[in-house]
Amino acid sequence: MKHFWERPSSGSVTRLTPAGFRVRGVILLAFPALLLALAGFSPDAVPASFPFATSCGSMTGLPCIFCGATRAMHYLLHGEFGRALYYNWLVYPFLAGVCAILFLIALELLLDRNLLARLPRPHMTRNSIGALAAGVVLLWSFQVYLAVSQHKTELLNPRGPLYSLVVR
Repeated sequence: MKHFWERPSSGSVTRLTPAGFRVRGVILLAFPALLLALAGFSPDAVPASFPFATSCGSMTGLPCIFCGATRAMHYLLHGEFGRALYYNWLVYPFLAGVCAILFLIALELLLDRNLLARLPRPHMTRNSIGALAAGVVLLWSFQVYLAVSQHKTELLNPRGPLYSLVVR
C-alpha cells in the first residue's frame, strides 16, 4: 500500500490519494491561519507568569538561530521590515519558503497531481551531514555575532552560562 508521501515509479505522474488530498487541504488552511494568529498576537505581550522561558537565549545566555524569529515574523506581517530584520533576518527566506510551499500545494490540489513526488530527494551521507552541521554552527555563530555587536539585549542573558564566554 502506497502512502501519499511515497515517490512514484519513474516517469509516472500520480494523482493525489484521498489521504494526500486531505493532508494538503489541512496544510493549505493551517499555515495561513497560523500566520494570521501570529499577526494578531503581539509576542511582546507574553505575561511574566508564562510557565517556561520563552527563548533558549534566556537559558544559555546566547541566542539560537531562531531567537527573535517570532517577533520578526510578527513585525514582517505588519509591514515593519526594519524591525523584522533587526530581530531575525531568517524570517525573510522562511516566509518565502512557506509561500512557495503553499503555492505548490495549491497547485497540486488544483491539478490533482502529486508534484512533490517529482522533486529529487537528497541522499544523506556522512559528508553531507557534516557539511550541514558545519553550516548550522556557522549560522549560529553569525546570529550570536549580530546579537552581541548590535547590543540586542532582548536576545541576550548576562546570567546565562555561555554569555560570559563570548561577551567581554
